[in-house]
Amino acid sequence: MQTPVRAALLAAVFLSFAAAGRAQLVTEEVSIGFLPREWITGALQKTLSPRGRSVLVTPTGPLRLTDDGERVDAARRALAALQAAPALVPLELSFATQVQRTVQRLPVEPPVVERGIPIPNRYDPPRIIAGPGGVTVIPAQPRDFTTRRVGPGESVNLGPIGYVTRDPEVRLSETETTTAFARRFPASGIPGKPLTLPVLRQVADPAALRRIAVERGAVPEQEPAWTLAATELLVTPELSGGVLVVKVVPQIVLPPDRAGEPARRIPLTACAAGILVARGAPPSTGLLPQTDPEFYRTFFGAPQAADDTFTSLTVKADVQYLGNPPP
Repeated sequence: MQTPVRAALLAAVFLSFAAAGRAQLVTEEVSIGFLPREWITGALQKTLSPRGRSVLVTPTGPLRLTDDGERVDAARRALAALQAAPALVPLELSFATQVQRTVQRLPVEPPVVERGIPIPNRYDPPRIIAGPGGVTVIPAQPRDFTTRRVGPGESVNLGPIGYVTRDPEVRLSETETTTAFARRFPASGIPGKPLTLPVLRQVADPAALRRIAVERGAVPEQEPAWTLAATELLVTPELSGGVLVVKVVPQIVLPPDRAGEPARRIPLTACAAGILVARGAPPSTGLLPQTDPEFYRTFFGAPQAADDTFTSLTVKADVQYLGNPPP
């Protein structure tokens, strides 16, 4: 029969061992990137212990791992090794210049809750792109929108002897967004390998393009005059740590100085952009830095680009791993 003191000591020892066991468990979140689910399952079965757990924080990751520290490290290394497997990146770059204008603004009877409703007017047809890694289906994309908005406001009334009254009202406004210019560049490449996407075979105004190159620091002011020039995009998909970054560099192509020599290429690095693409996320949209309407008119041949327009870059991309997972 145990004495109370002995029972207390045994309980303390048991609790200390239990606490030590709990302390050995660590939890860490690991990016799964674009890995196939069966690859992830196989890697975890080989690395986690029977008491290890894995939970997807969101349907597209990251993965929350709980196990001994060494087991979690092994699982993280295994997933990193899988992400280095050969892969193909199907992608599409889109440049669009949009024009917005208010069509209608009318008072209506209150009360009403503020609300905006975008209504598509036109759609681009769906497309199918066949590549070495399979077939990519691009669904129909809305091109023009009309947005109707209803919101509270007030009318200001000037009285006959100079006083002002303010009466509440509700205004109905309609804004039409039109894609005045759109260019799409579908491609498929290997992570880390640059792709060259032609834009214009011959620029309409080489002098304006030269001026842009000088202003962005791509060529010195003493650069000789240009009579012929073309434009292209240098696109590099890079996959690191389960994250896909698509680097876009506008590039100018000039004829060679001498026959038989390669063409002269001038990257506009000041206008380069890196677009982050996450698994399961909507297409990433942004702007090329240090650009203006003249840049888009000259480099892309978008005559509609003006001070009241908005030209955006949209990147759609995915990662398709090839073959079987590495051992």
